[in-house]
Amino acid sequence: MHRRTLIAGALLALAAGPVLAQSDWPQRPVKFIVPAAAGGTNDVLGRYLQEPLQKILGQPVVMEYKPGAGGAIASQYVAQQPADGYTFLLHGSGFVTVPLVQRKPSYDALKDFVPVTLLGTSPMVLMTHPSMPATLGEFVQQARAKPGSLEWGASALGGVGQLAMEAFHEAAGIHKMVMVPYPGAGPSAQALLAGQTKYMLSTPSSVTSGFVKDGKMRILGVSTARRSPLLPDVPSIAEVVPGYDTQTWFGLLARTGTPPQMIAKLADAIAKVMAQPDIQEKFRAVYVVPKTGTKELGDIVRTDHELWGQVVKANNITMD
Repeated sequence: MHRRTLIAGALLALAAGPVLAQSDWPQRPVKFIVPAAAGGTNDVLGRYLQEPLQKILGQPVVMEYKPGAGGAIASQYVAQQPADGYTFLLHGSGFVTVPLVQRKPSYDALKDFVPVTLLGTSPMVLMTHPSMPATLGEFVQQARAKPGSLEWGASALGGVGQLAMEAFHEAAGIHKMVMVPYPGAGPSAQALLAGQTKYMLSTPSSVTSGFVKDGKMRILGVSTARRSPLLPDVPSIAEVVPGYDTQTWFGLLARTGTPPQMIAKLADAIAKVMAQPDIQEKFRAVYVVPKTGTKELGDIVRTDHELWGQVVKANNITMD
């Protein structure tokens, strides 16, 4: 009887081990993998969260950068890490779009990852060179009348900017314009300034806002169905192109198999940080509406997967 009791106790201890480990999480630094070089919006949002999140978790939060392939390198890296709750992916809309345009996808956005929490959403803006018409309606009218006459910039092949523009063209009845791809939002903005391209869809930033104030480029519309509280004076594209509605998002994801208790604990900690007024103000200053929620991020990923999958098929878009 004594021997059976010892064996039973040992088995209970073994069974309790993982539970205790999960409840004590984290016991070492937590890594946020960023799919771009330092300085991008993903990185900026992560750094806003970093210090207050460390205080709640009691462990360092480390930002690690793995740029390249439209973010696929970072995503694939996280998908190959142990599902132990210490490596997370800090990504955006490109997380969904890039594997949709790859001939041989390096990861599956729906199967290889689970949502941790949404961090925020941002409208896209239609920006034009000052030589173009000054209003959205006039721009659409001119573009419809002259198929193939204009060049537009894409900040990343397979990125949401490219797919959102293809959707805009279809909805607006604009045909055969010439896409010019660039390795990032910075180079595509510079091409627009130089007149090498005439328009582009991109997330707003303090840099492009400065160019707009100086009259070096125009913002004709925001991509959301209604005017954005971040840019209240800018009309919605849907006011001229009914039904057009899209936005970008930022969020934190984990490899499938990561213990739910760890995901819930991290999501709760982030929600506490993002409830702070100063953090919300910082997010809005970089044109991101702060939002949280595990289910909310999961819903956005599934919706985007269906929406952008249709756009990719309809336009036969491939990245490689």
